[in-house]
Amino acid sequence: MWLYLNDKYVEHDKATISPFDRGFLFSDGIYEVVRSYPPRGFFQIEAHLERMRYGLEQLRIGGMDISKVRPIIEELLARNGHKSSQAIAYIQVTRGAYFPRQHFFPPPSTPPTLLISTSPFKPHAEEIEKGVQVLLEKDIRWSRCDIKTIALLPNILSRQRAVEQGVCETIWSRDGFITEGTHTNFCAVKGGVLLTPRKSNFILSGVTRQVVLHMCGTLNIPCSETSINESELGEFDECMIVGTTTEVTPVVKINELTIKDGMPGEITRRIQKELYRKIAGE
Repeated sequence: MWLYLNDKYVEHDKATISPFDRGFLFSDGIYEVVRSYPPRGFFQIEAHLERMRYGLEQLRIGGMDISKVRPIIEELLARNGHKSSQAIAYIQVTRGAYFPRQHFFPPPSTPPTLLISTSPFKPHAEEIEKGVQVLLEKDIRWSRCDIKTIALLPNILSRQRAVEQGVCETIWSRDGFITEGTHTNFCAVKGGVLLTPRKSNFILSGVTRQVVLHMCGTLNIPCSETSINESELGEFDECMIVGTTTEVTPVVKINELTIKDGMPGEITRRIQKELYRKIAGE
């Protein structure tokens, strides 16, 4: 498999990175995941790259030319034989390598580290069709969750607990209000209205989340970005998690609470159908 690392295409088993890279030492970097659907190609790549640009600005990482990312991914898809099937591209930028190790920024002349890889992706068809169970846990992450950083240890631990309990995902609540999942955004439906936590520094502004909100306008589905109290979960008619890899996945059970009749709902199905139309470019 070919990677792109610091201005070079390199086979993965020959790729090397400095032990003093600040991504390795401090999780000092950001990442994005972009999905490719043949024959259409990338879905919402410009939105992903714009979010990457925002993250770089917020972390004050300079020296990164975002415009070169797309052609690099195209080349990797071709080299790795991923153009004819669904695939994902992983893009990571760190503040670069510098010695000696220090908590403050290295000199501005330090080049960032850019890593891009592609891999085949198998859609979660059964989960999307039948719905999934998720855990609910307290959100104890830092307060800049709007930046897609590589500092994902809380996400890893919460997702691992979900895996060990045989469920799909963990969603979080902070001070009694739902925020998001370990790699997804959360939506619910009550009385025909789609609800999702409002944008803040406590959630990542998901690309698929924004697409879903836009589609609600197309489908004449009322929607509201609002606070969702975890005590309200039993009142919802439908719930769903949305994201690049999960697309629109119905949630039919949260911990031991069954949502409505335990089946994917009508509005979820309408949004799923519209999303696939949009992916296909119809």
